Amino acid sequence: MLMSSCLREDLSNCPEEIRVYFTFTTVDTYTGEGDDPINPDDVDRMYLYVFSEKGYYLGEYRDDNITSFSTEYYIDCSDLLPAKYRFIAWGGKDEDFYSKIPEPFVKGETSFDDAFLMLNHSGNKISTLVHHIFHSELPATVTNSKVQRFDMPLAQLSNTINIRTVGLPADANNYRFTITDNNDVYDFNSSFASFASAPVFSYNAPCTKDGSYQLHSTLHVLRLADDRYTPSLQIFNETSGELLYPFGTYSGDLIGLIKSAYPQNDFDKTHTYNIVIIFGDSSETNSTLTILINGWEVRYQNESLDV
Repeated sequence: MLMSSCLREDLSNCPEEIRVYFTFTTVDTYTGEGDDPINPDDVDRMYLYVFSEKGYYLGEYRDDNITSFSTEYYIDCSDLLPAKYRFIAWGGKDEDFYSKIPEPFVKGETSFDDAFLMLNHSGNKISTLVHHIFHSELPATVTNSKVQRFDMPLAQLSNTINIRTVGLPADANNYRFTITDNNDVYDFNSSFASFASAPVFSYNAPCTKDGSYQLHSTLHVLRLADDRYTPSLQIFNETSGELLYPFGTYSGDLIGLIKSAYPQNDFDKTHTYNIVIIFGDSSETNSTLTILINGWEVRYQNESLDV
């Protein structure tokens, strides 16, 4: 753990201990549910960025080797001068998937409003399982008190999408699970970056088959939200080059599917979506299917989403 630049030189009349902790609720290992649940195994590093009250970058604390993340973990900020700050924390795993913009931040020059976190991807395809990303923001007033503690509640800004099929005929074909989206940049306050024309890219994962030749796969995607309709779910038959799902008037609109299955869904608190696609009549002219998401059935009216 280290500071990228010294935040003070005069050590007189200053706090002796300043600690920043990170609060969260862990995942229920049976149901996979909880109030904003986080799996501690998804965090092995934490970066705490310090901005001034006026919104300029002052420095950062970086820990790249968290061996056991928990609510007892903290970052020591005892070299901070008494003042008002804006703390921003980003946590997760290795840096292969994420980078900050601009690079590097410049002390006293980089503005909070010009700071972004970006999902790295070469071209328009991501073919590896990206790591989850976590964020917290806190206005903090450091005083002359000798011992001070700050608690930063972590929010998960990514989702797990598990998919499996039922009712497909046995074959030797290879299949691929894809979600297309244009959400790959966050502002430093964790909101979606409002770039004018964000390019569409795709998350890709091969589908494995169980003993009944049914497909299984998992993808991690950046945050889903109630008012975003760009994410689109597809299953490709890579052997034939054909699209297995969606077909006809059945929709691949991921947000619409989730809202149709469970209109009360809270995208900020539900991070895992288990999708089961049940194929019925497989004739080319009368194919039917049923979709379950976290146990809830997607409702169709005349084969259109009932949202």
